[in-house]
Amino acid sequence: MRLSCVKTLIVNCCWVLLLSCGMPSPLALAQTASTPALTQQINVLLERMTHALHTLNYEGVLVYLHDNRLETLNLLHRVAAGQVQERLVSLSGPVRTVARERNRILSAQPEGQPFAIEPPDGGHILATAGINPAALNAHYRIAILGTARIAGRDTDVIGIIPRDALRYGYRFYIDQATALPLKSDLIDQQEEPLEQLMFTTISLSASDSTAPIQTGQPMRNAPATEASSRWRFETTPAGFELVFHREMRQPDGTLTEHFLFTDRLCAYSIYIEDDSQEGLDGVTNTGAVHAAGRTINGYRVTALGEVPAATVAAAIAGAQRN
Repeated sequence: MRLSCVKTLIVNCCWVLLLSCGMPSPLALAQTASTPALTQQINVLLERMTHALHTLNYEGVLVYLHDNRLETLNLLHRVAAGQVQERLVSLSGPVRTVARERNRILSAQPEGQPFAIEPPDGGHILATAGINPAALNAHYRIAILGTARIAGRDTDVIGIIPRDALRYGYRFYIDQATALPLKSDLIDQQEEPLEQLMFTTISLSASDSTAPIQTGQPMRNAPATEASSRWRFETTPAGFELVFHREMRQPDGTLTEHFLFTDRLCAYSIYIEDDSQEGLDGVTNTGAVHAAGRTINGYRVTALGEVPAATVAAAIAGAQRN
């Protein structure tokens, strides 16, 4: 993958992750999910949050803090006749638009051509589908962190905190009345925020009575798989499993293989193609999105994801061709 393409992909990935998927108020003493009752309480909150994201109509202004930059965004979410429509538009800086219709994500960027992708699990702004606390315990600590007030509304705060430096976690500020996440922090092992996305104003309304059409399976729930490929990954970062593999024919006729790995919360992709063009060697990043690249026996191997640099570096280190 050419270096210019990698950089463009990282920028696009940052915006698309806003469809995937701060400044904390003082919180009460954290309660870790160490008892069945508390675990059940967290499960209920997460399930209500996912349900609200799929069934409510809402529009609001958000602030997005990353790389010491503050962007203002407008988010529109509508559910009608079983179809979800979402649009995210920048209100500050260069004009950028990301939209989702019929399980396709469309993006228009001032510095590049418009593009469209079809994520394996459909993709949603503020995506939370498939988060299962029981599946995360080995690599995350899950806790109720108290309450906070966001956009003039009372919220419950849940933390999904990494146990090591190979993954990121989240703090969700969940509206007590509707269960919508009004704020989301991407956090590291020390619980320091790397990115923050927060509503400053929001208006809500019920959607029509038609349930949204569910397509595909959330990536976080996908079963581990073995790829029908000559490529093997003898070692992967702890906790990450291969859940998706496909071959993509490029416009110039070359073949690219795409492998998707997840630890049931975070994910990264590996792309493999002929090393016929200059590509990425080493590690680069934009914000919390990191990419690593190297050549192996005449092939270009690139790992990309909203994970730490050590994770993408370890991901390509384990790649081998039979």
